[in-house]
Formats: sequence, C-alpha cells, structure tokens
Amino acid sequence: MASRIPVSISFSSIANFLGTIGVIGSLVFVGLELRQTQQIALAAQVQSRAEQLTDRSLVWLRGEWELGYRIRTLPHEALTPAEIWAKELETSWQKPMQQTNYYAYRAGLLDEDQWKVISNRIQEAWNKCELRHTYGFQYLEDAYVDYLRSLPDECSL
Repeated sequence: MASRIPVSISFSSIANFLGTIGVIGSLVFVGLELRQTQQIALAAQVQSRAEQLTDRSLVWLRGEWELGYRIRTLPHEALTPAEIWAKELETSWQKPMQQTNYYAYRAGLLDEDQWKVISNRIQEAWNKCELRHTYGFQYLEDAYVDYLRSLPDECSL
C-alpha cells in the first residue's frame, strides 16, 4: 500500500504568509523612502549654505565694494573705527551659521566631507583673535560653546 502524506494547508495560513510578505515589503519601501528623504534634506542643506555664502559675497558689489575690500585685506590695526565696526558686523552672521552647521553635523545632516570643510572654516574664524570678542557666548548653545573651547586656540598663545 502506498503511503500518503496528508498535506493540510489552510487558506488562512496562506493569507497570513502573504500578509507577512506584504508587511516586510512595505517596511523595505518605507526605509528606502526615508533614506531618499534624508539625502534630499542633505542636498537642501548644502544648497542653502551655498546660496547664503553667495549672497554674502555679492552684497559688497552693490555699492560698498571698497569698504568690503579694505576690511577683508587690511590688518585689523590699519582699519578705522568705522571699518572695524563694518568688519565685526560683516562677520556677525558667521556665529549663528556655524552653530547651525554644528547642530546639523551632530544630527547627521552633514557628511564627513562637508563637515571637514565647515570645521576648517570654524577653526579659521575662531583664530581671528581680533574678532574673538564678537562671539557672544551667552547667545550660543552650550554644546557649540564647548566645541569652540575644545579647538586649538591660537589667541591664547
């Protein structure tokens, strides 16, 4: 007598299996969408910073290019009080922008290559000793102040 193995697959078992496959597929799709959204956010951050830097650079071409040239090329000691004020004002945008970039890096919105460029700019600005007093630590986040104080400090030498 031939032996028969009873195959008992119920309709509900097949439906549960297909439902599980559907849920896994949906989760993979959502994961890919989240990754794409993060990449778009990263690109938007880079674009926004590029636009801000361009706008800041072009502002001097709208009528005060001589002043812009003087405050960027002459030593601090050679500037008049009005030019020093303009230089401090011109660099005042850096602090909140640098703090925002630091936050974006900590939040994972900047990759290591971007952060390397930004951190070099932060270090350069930090070591402009004649402008150190413009940082206003009371207006900066504690984490960013701690980061600044961890940098090599050419002003204290």
